[in-house]
Amino acid sequence: MSTPPPRPQSPTRSDGLVRAASEVVGGPAGRRLGGDGPWWAAALPVSLALTAVLVAVGAVAKHHCRTVGWNSPDQFFHLCYSDAPVVYTSSGLARGLGPYADGVTLSQPPLTAGLAWLLGLFAPDEVTVAAQRAYFDATAVALLLAALVVVAAAVVAAGRRRSFDVLLVAVSPLLAITGLVSLDLAGVALATAGLACWARRRPVAAGVLLGLAVAARTYPVLLLLALVLLGLRAGRLRAVARTAAVAALTWLVVDLPLALTSFAAWSAYLDGFFPQRAGYGSLWLLPQLVQQATRAATQDGLPAGAVTALTLSAWVVWSLLVTVFVLWAPRRPRVPQVAFLLVAGFCVLGSSFPVQAALWLLPLAALAVPRWRDHVVWWTTEALYFGAVWLFIAGQSTPDRGLPPELYAALLLLRAAGIAWLVVAVVRDARSPGRDLVRADGDDDPAGGVLDGAPDRLVVRVA
Repeated sequence: MSTPPPRPQSPTRSDGLVRAASEVVGGPAGRRLGGDGPWWAAALPVSLALTAVLVAVGAVAKHHCRTVGWNSPDQFFHLCYSDAPVVYTSSGLARGLGPYADGVTLSQPPLTAGLAWLLGLFAPDEVTVAAQRAYFDATAVALLLAALVVVAAAVVAAGRRRSFDVLLVAVSPLLAITGLVSLDLAGVALATAGLACWARRRPVAAGVLLGLAVAARTYPVLLLLALVLLGLRAGRLRAVARTAAVAALTWLVVDLPLALTSFAAWSAYLDGFFPQRAGYGSLWLLPQLVQQATRAATQDGLPAGAVTALTLSAWVVWSLLVTVFVLWAPRRPRVPQVAFLLVAGFCVLGSSFPVQAALWLLPLAALAVPRWRDHVVWWTTEALYFGAVWLFIAGQSTPDRGLPPELYAALLLLRAAGIAWLVVAVVRDARSPGRDLVRADGDDDPAGGVLDGAPDRLVVRVA
């Protein structure tokens, strides 16, 4: 007799915070919702619909800039800044040039640069408000599709029993406030789709998608590192090696021709990894903020070389700590847990941490920590920082209306604390698997693919 598939867990029944909030709309969901009920009540259609609503809210929030154009400092005071229309009219794309043509300065990885150029086909070749508006509209449609892919892929990676955890992505305010700030959602969609293929035990497809994701955003390299670490512990390096090899080959197919023919334009996006001063959102910006707040004689902050050295050193130390944790934990951590830890460290310890980079963490956090209280804490810190950074930038040109450096520094630290809250939750759940909601339901690692249910082969014991 075959075992019936597990029933999806509704958060209104399994999560205390959501259960209490559901009383406003009639109480927890009935037993048929998402199980034997109508198709539209399942996790996927519900999540897709809510995602569309959140992205639409984000588009409405950009209404002021869409009407009068993206002009400084007005776009910052109205919290409607978006890279897409600004870059379109300032990079050279609005002159009808290709992404790597002479005179075009995109400084984006190849797939993102190609998408930026492709969206320009839907806008006039002119530097006007109308051109910005048309470009933004085309970008909003493309990013809506990307957001839907993120949610659909996350449903697959979550597994049937925990499929409603993806509501943590679908109703996240991050989709509304940061989803349309840049083209990052396209890279997040490819990365999450790669994880979904890995969860379905399709290592080659996973490699292709993760390779494309690296060609769109750099951070998916860390997802491959997570698979390597877990494959090492479980003794399943063959499948991991296949995925990593296919990812590397895919990346080369996309990047190598451009590197050989237009090296300067292709490598422009790599400049962010070379000596530069600390950018917005970075912890390394704090010395400069302190200097500004105290009206010090010099307000340059840390030298560019020091920022680079600190960033690289912090990344290496964090990666080593995560490696030890993966091999030392009493039970092998789940793939989303390790991926989240690596990406979170990459973001918080980086030389810059733009608001849209929180989207990299969004699907990973939903799969790693499916506890609503923890996400509400994180969402709150991200929302506060979102308003703070734009008002601080605006204050650089209009000091009497902007945010003072000491308040911006406080909210920058609060944002880092919000991510640290999730990191602590991940570490706690991995150290005590009984507290992990996914494993407490009887699953091992729904996103683990060949790692799901695999015994440990390599365990490091730390006295």
